[in-house]
Amino acid sequence: MKRFLIITGAILIFLTGCATKEYVKEQTDPINQKLERIEKQLENMNKDISSLRTDIKAVSSNVESVNWTAKEALKKSEEAVKESKAAVMQAQDAARKAQAAAETSKKAFELQQKK
Repeated sequence: MKRFLIITGAILIFLTGCATKEYVKEQTDPINQKLERIEKQLENMNKDISSLRTDIKAVSSNVESVNWTAKEALKKSEEAVKESKAAVMQAQDAARKAQAAAETSKKAFELQQKK
Protein backbone atom coordinates (compact mmCIF):
# COMPACT_ATOMS: atom_id res chain seq x y z
CA MET A 1 0.00 0.00 0.00
CA LYS A 2 2.85 2.35 0.77
CA ARG A 3 4.28 1.63 -2.58
CA PHE A 4 0.95 2.40 -4.24
CA LEU A 5 0.71 5.77 -2.48
CA ILE A 6 4.26 6.69 -3.46
CA ILE A 7 3.65 5.76 -7.09
CA THR A 8 0.29 7.58 -7.11
CA GLY A 9 1.93 10.66 -5.58
CA ALA A 10 4.72 10.57 -8.12
CA ILE A 11 2.22 10.24 -10.97
CA LEU A 12 0.21 13.18 -9.65
CA ILE A 13 3.35 15.28 -9.44
CA PHE A 14 4.27 14.40 -13.02
CA LEU A 15 0.71 15.01 -14.25
CA THR A 16 0.45 18.41 -12.65
CA GLY A 17 4.12 18.75 -13.40
CA CYS A 18 6.32 21.73 -13.92
CA ALA A 19 5.27 24.51 -16.18
CA THR A 20 6.63 24.30 -19.68
CA LYS A 21 8.86 27.01 -21.06
CA GLU A 22 6.13 27.96 -23.53
CA TYR A 23 3.52 28.31 -20.78
CA VAL A 24 5.84 30.46 -18.69
CA LYS A 25 6.62 32.58 -21.74
CA GLU A 26 2.91 33.04 -22.48
CA GLN A 27 2.31 34.12 -18.91
CA THR A 28 5.29 36.46 -18.59
CA ASP A 29 5.24 38.09 -22.06
CA PRO A 30 2.31 40.43 -21.28
CA ILE A 31 4.01 41.42 -18.03
CA ASN A 32 7.31 42.06 -19.81
CA GLN A 33 5.57 44.11 -22.49
CA LYS A 34 3.82 46.19 -19.86
CA LEU A 35 7.12 46.70 -18.03
CA GLU A 36 8.75 47.86 -21.27
CA ARG A 37 5.93 50.37 -21.86
CA ILE A 38 6.25 51.64 -18.29
CA GLU A 39 10.05 51.95 -18.67
CA LYS A 40 9.59 53.98 -21.89
CA GLN A 41 7.03 56.20 -20.18
CA LEU A 42 9.42 56.68 -17.28
CA GLU A 43 12.24 57.63 -19.66
CA ASN A 44 9.96 60.14 -21.40
CA MET A 45 8.88 61.56 -18.05
CA ASN A 46 12.51 61.93 -16.97
CA LYS A 47 13.28 63.75 -20.24
CA ASP A 48 10.26 66.02 -19.71
CA ILE A 49 11.31 66.73 -16.13
CA SER A 50 14.82 67.57 -17.26
CA SER A 51 13.43 69.88 -19.93
CA LEU A 52 11.13 71.53 -17.40
CA ARG A 53 14.04 72.09 -15.03
CA THR A 54 15.92 73.83 -17.83
CA ASP A 55 12.87 75.95 -18.64
CA ILE A 56 12.39 76.84 -14.97
CA LYS A 57 16.01 77.95 -14.70
CA ALA A 58 15.61 80.13 -17.80
CA VAL A 59 12.38 81.65 -16.50
CA SER A 60 13.96 82.25 -13.10
CA SER A 61 16.87 84.03 -14.75
CA ASN A 62 14.46 86.15 -16.79
CA VAL A 63 12.44 87.00 -13.69
CA GLU A 64 15.60 88.11 -11.89
CA SER A 65 16.54 90.27 -14.86
CA VAL A 66 13.08 91.82 -15.03
CA ASN A 67 13.11 92.37 -11.27
CA TRP A 68 16.45 94.18 -11.49
CA THR A 69 15.19 96.28 -14.41
CA ALA A 70 12.02 97.15 -12.49
CA LYS A 71 14.05 98.22 -9.46
CA GLU A 72 16.24 100.42 -11.64
CA ALA A 73 13.17 101.94 -13.29
CA LEU A 74 11.65 102.61 -9.87
CA LYS A 75 14.81 104.38 -8.73
CA LYS A 76 14.85 106.52 -11.87
CA SER A 77 11.17 107.38 -11.55
CA GLU A 78 11.66 108.35 -7.89
CA GLU A 79 14.56 110.60 -8.94
CA ALA A 80 12.39 112.10 -11.68
CA VAL A 81 9.62 112.78 -9.16
CA LYS A 82 12.09 114.56 -6.87
CA GLU A 83 13.39 116.60 -9.79
CA SER A 84 9.87 117.49 -10.93
CA LYS A 85 8.93 118.55 -7.38
CA ALA A 86 11.99 120.77 -7.30
CA ALA A 87 11.05 122.19 -10.71
CA VAL A 88 7.51 122.86 -9.48
CA MET A 89 8.90 124.68 -6.44
CA GLN A 90 11.16 126.77 -8.69
CA ALA A 91 8.27 127.51 -11.02
CA GLN A 92 6.05 128.55 -8.13
CA ASP A 93 8.83 130.77 -6.75
CA ALA A 94 9.33 132.30 -10.19
CA ALA A 95 5.57 132.84 -10.50
CA ARG A 96 5.50 134.62 -7.10
CA LYS A 97 8.42 136.80 -8.14
CA ALA A 98 6.74 137.55 -11.47
CA GLN A 99 3.50 138.37 -9.69
CA ALA A 100 5.35 140.66 -7.29
CA ALA A 101 7.17 142.29 -10.21
CA ALA A 102 3.89 142.70 -12.07
CA GLU A 103 2.30 144.37 -9.08
CA THR A 104 5.32 146.62 -8.63
CA SER A 105 5.16 147.53 -12.31
CA LYS A 106 1.43 148.16 -12.04
CA LYS A 107 1.94 150.48 -9.07
CA ALA A 108 4.75 152.26 -10.87
CA PHE A 109 2.55 152.66 -13.93
CA GLU A 110 -0.32 153.98 -11.85
CA LEU A 111 2.00 156.48 -10.14
CA GLN A 112 3.24 157.71 -13.51
CA GLN A 113 -0.33 158.05 -14.75
CA LYS A 114 -1.20 160.23 -11.80
CA LYS A 115 1.68 162.59 -12.49
